[in-house]
Amino acid sequence: MKNETENMRELYDQWQSQGVSKQAFCKQNGLGYHKFNYWVKKFSPKNPAAKVPIHGFSQIPVQQPDIMVQEQQTLAAITFPSGARIELFGSLDASFIRKLIL
Repeated sequence: MKNETENMRELYDQWQSQGVSKQAFCKQNGLGYHKFNYWVKKFSPKNPAAKVPIHGFSQIPVQQPDIMVQEQQTLAAITFPSGARIELFGSLDASFIRKLIL
């Protein structure tokens, strides 16, 4: 089930692709103009918050070690409150760990 942000993002993208006015789009889709305008401002490229990914994941480039991970012993593990767990193998670099948790 989609949350309101995802629903409004889809509507925003539809509005952008249709090239109609906000007022016309709201009328066509049964949306309140002021509420939709709030989301348009939120998703606007001029808004720095609009550049934050919706899903909250960031790609972290990792070099593949020469030794298979299955053959190595876990050196450290980070468990987040959400239950997500990251296991680290081989030598650890503090800056790499910082990128994972911040």
